[in-house]
Amino acid sequence: MPLANAHRYLIVMLGLTLWAFWPGYLSNLPAGKSAWHVHAAGALLWAVLVIVQSWSIHNGKRAFHKTVGLASFVAFPLFLVGGVMAIYAETLTLAAGLDDPANFSLGQFGTFDPLANIGFAVLFYGGLKARRNVQLHSRYMISTTLFLVAPIVFRLLEQHVPGFSSDTPETAYRFSYAMGVGNIAAFVIALYLYRLAPKHGRPFLVAAGFIAAQGIGFETLGRVESFHWLFSRFSLLSEPWLIVATFVASVAIIWHGWNAGGAAGSGAKGGSGAPEAA
Repeated sequence: MPLANAHRYLIVMLGLTLWAFWPGYLSNLPAGKSAWHVHAAGALLWAVLVIVQSWSIHNGKRAFHKTVGLASFVAFPLFLVGGVMAIYAETLTLAAGLDDPANFSLGQFGTFDPLANIGFAVLFYGGLKARRNVQLHSRYMISTTLFLVAPIVFRLLEQHVPGFSSDTPETAYRFSYAMGVGNIAAFVIALYLYRLAPKHGRPFLVAAGFIAAQGIGFETLGRVESFHWLFSRFSLLSEPWLIVATFVASVAIIWHGWNAGGAAGSGAKGGSGAPEAA
């Protein structure tokens, strides 16, 4: 099986995630918005699912692995819906204060966060479609976690490295430095994982492409004030309908990916057609 130690690294990543999000969110959950809670729940469930799946398949617990893999049909829609809810919450804040310098970074996230959701969906679809090919399937599922790297790194830098702290108007410019380091770290990790086995590394190249687009969009289009205004218009949409539309889209992705995997995988390596996430 490929990437036999992946679950160990993912456990470390989960610990770093809890550390990074503790000061601004986890330490005061009652004060958080419902959108943040749904988003966090989806991300946590997905991270735990990939860890369990990686551990189970590499310890010979194939039946358990297949059964738990079905949880991805719940975790995937929850992750996408939570992501859209978080984006919608950002646009509400941005629309209420477009001229507020403190909201400038929210406008920059108008490219970063949607690309994370889209990239996650593309990689999960690839994992479903390649579920009979253990080399590709495992890499697609593990690559979905790479979108956590940048948020972890830039938060830890802000919180613990003085040169990156940006908690005053005078130091606000440093936020982009921390974001840049986080994006570069995620991009380098993706390319490193690709180089370990280029023959099967396509999932990590796909992830690297989305991560690069996130970083470039954040520093280019994300700095255009007219784009901030356009992003804030997202707040005019109906949140309940956005949630329903996202859920329907996630179900369609699952259905299409599952059926595409069944049709394409009849002669592929990797065992039965049950979900075998990383």
